[in-house]
Amino acid sequence: MPKIVSSSVVSSSDHALSNDDSAKKLYVYYCLCSEFLLVIDADLRQLPRRRTDNAIIVSNTRRTYKLTAEAGECVLLKRRDGYEKQYRYQCPRCNLTVAYEMNENRKSLPYTYILDGALTDIQGRAPPNAVADLFPTTTVS
Repeated sequence: MPKIVSSSVVSSSDHALSNDDSAKKLYVYYCLCSEFLLVIDADLRQLPRRRTDNAIIVSNTRRTYKLTAEAGECVLLKRRDGYEKQYRYQCPRCNLTVAYEMNENRKSLPYTYILDGALTDIQGRAPPNAVADLFPTTTVS
């Protein structure tokens, strides 16, 4: 008779017992066209915003994230205090500008900026601030 050998793997994890689950959670964000673009260790709604354009400030030193947007064009903008050079990142599927940095080398400066309303946490659904209501509807009584 042949000898029968069986093996089993037993694994345990203390992750379910930890009270600090929010620090280990990853958040996923999509472009308005439903393309996966960002995974980050923080909720974008909780991150600080820039005063000039309301962009979300992502710290390149304090946050762990992966932005799958492609490098786009360099734009020179006139601001109140002078000029600002932005190296923009676009969705690889629909070419929507979703983020920018102040240097052409990705993550070489302290911050990456995510444009307000460019990403959504629910695939296929645009966030409420994605489209500005340029022509508000009026009701005639």
